Amino acid sequence: MSLAAKPNLKPGRAYRTKELRRWSANPTRLARRLVHEGRLREAAHGLFYAPVESRFGLAPARDEEILRAFFDGDRFVITGPPRWNALGLGSTAMFAATLVYNTRRTGEFIFDGRRFLLRRVMFPESPPPEWFVIDLVQHHEMVGVSLSDLEQQLTSTLVDGRWDAKRLRAMASEYGMKATLEMVERCLAEAELSG
Repeated sequence: MSLAAKPNLKPGRAYRTKELRRWSANPTRLARRLVHEGRLREAAHGLFYAPVESRFGLAPARDEEILRAFFDGDRFVITGPPRWNALGLGSTAMFAATLVYNTRRTGEFIFDGRRFLLRRVMFPESPPPEWFVIDLVQHHEMVGVSLSDLEQQLTSTLVDGRWDAKRLRAMASEYGMKATLEMVERCLAEAELSG
C-alpha cells in the first residue's frame, strides 16, 4: 500500500494543501479524497485539519493549531476578551470573533465556521501578562471599560503585587501609546504611595 493511500494524519493537527505533497504528487486530489473519507475536514480553502475523536464525536482542531497552519509558522498571539477578562481589571465583554495579532495579515477570516479578526500588530515574542494589561488599556473602548475604572483597578492590583512593575512599564513604553504610558506611570506612582 502506498503512502498516498494511507497518509499518517495526526488527530487535531491542521494541514495546508502543500503539506500533503509528502504523500502525493497531487495534494489537492488527496485532500478531496481524505475529506470524502472523513479523515480530514476543510477549515478554509487550502486549509484542513484531522478531527479528534472524543466521547461526544469528532472534535475540531484547536484555534491555535488552525492559526499555526494558516500563518505557516509565523508568529501570532490570541488576545481579546478571554485574555483581558482573566486579568481581573473589570473587563467582562465577549466577542463573536477571536482577536489575533500577527505579522502578516489584517482582516476577518472564517476557519471551520469560526470567525477570526486578524490584525497586523507588533507584539513581544512571548507576551507576558503585563503586555495583555497594556493591550486592554489600548482597547478599553472595545470592551466598554472606562479608562478611569481601568486606572483604579490597575492601581489596586499593583498594590496587591499582581504585576511586575518594571515589566509593566517596559511593555507600556514599547507597545503603548503616550497616554497609556502616562496612565501606567500614574498607577505605579499611586501604588507606591499606597504600599
